[in-house]
Amino acid sequence: MEQIKLNDINFHSLQKLKYQGTKATLYRDGNVCFKILDGLYDDEKELLYKKLLDMEGIRINNVLLPKKLIVKGGKLQGYTMDYFHNSIPLSDKFSVRYVDSKKLFDYVLKASKILRTIHSNNIICQDLSFENILVNDNGNVAFCDLDGCSYDGHISPFISILMKRFLIDYRDEKILLSSNLDRISMLISFYYLIYAKEIQCLTKKQYHKLSDKITTLENAKMYANMLVDRNNSIGQVPYLDELIDLNDDCIYDRYKQLSLVRRFLKR
Repeated sequence: MEQIKLNDINFHSLQKLKYQGTKATLYRDGNVCFKILDGLYDDEKELLYKKLLDMEGIRINNVLLPKKLIVKGGKLQGYTMDYFHNSIPLSDKFSVRYVDSKKLFDYVLKASKILRTIHSNNIICQDLSFENILVNDNGNVAFCDLDGCSYDGHISPFISILMKRFLIDYRDEKILLSSNLDRISMLISFYYLIYAKEIQCLTKKQYHKLSDKITTLENAKMYANMLVDRNNSIGQVPYLDELIDLNDDCIYDRYKQLSLVRRFLKR
């Protein structure tokens, strides 16, 4: 994989992006995005360096994979990737009061199909969240931040905060690397975006308040019940494109989802 030296980059000429990673700083130069891994420890960078070298040559449509490695003194400092224009994280796109389920499900359907292709390349995203899925107003979708993935024996130490709170804090289970882990991550991210509440905190009454109007949520109900049932192990979860009903066309008001107490506290 082609490499560029950190000292050869003129950061003063780059545009710092509005949306930043938790362990990196992102810049833009035209169609190129620079990701500087200033939040990783040296040993984490070393492991990532080996993984990215082994992933050389993998190209997946709508996935922003590393193109050139940024190094200093022979050590990984970051990488470049394509810049996805006029986009924001899926989590931000629908963090609004009035949610259009038809538009949301269209984006999620596309993301789910991209995830299938990622898995067909023997990659487990592992750190999958809707913050790492970018969308634009043209209906395009792209996965980013796949440096946290697991690939061909290279295991990442990272999972999303939602997954940590669900799988480790709530279910008290170990992380088992498989495509099912990503499908669970996508499903719990889906619920969080729709309900603005983590799946383990949803009551059946709250769930049915929307599922009575939205067929997709009714389709996914059995998997929601399975995930929150700590008396039984988690089985296989389908890809979301298997559950989404494209006939759903509901615009709902998040404000009306809030309880009277929560509405009062928000005033």
